[in-house]
Amino acid sequence: MATDDLQSLMALRRFVTVAHHIPGRIRLSFTNRLVSALSQSRLAELQSLCHPEGCLKACSINAATGSVVLEYCASTLSPTLLTHLFGHDDQAAQQALTQIQAVLSQ
Repeated sequence: MATDDLQSLMALRRFVTVAHHIPGRIRLSFTNRLVSALSQSRLAELQSLCHPEGCLKACSINAATGSVVLEYCASTLSPTLLTHLFGHDDQAAQQALTQIQAVLSQ
């Protein structure tokens, strides 16, 4: 992920809350403003990061229900990092994002 992408993610996280999280699967609820803030090409980029054998396994976006489900490898990507990324503490989110970027770039 490029630095601009990381900063975009940090800005967009204010529109997202964790609805449900078990290791390996996180469901995020989002406001309609998130969908309008993301272009279709950005959503396609998120999908392109997912591979069944990778750290991010799958992503499904349901605009009708306002949710995103991310399936990930909990042994590679710590569930705690995702909880911090989408939590209310901006500093913890930034640190989590940096660690996630390191994991994804391996």
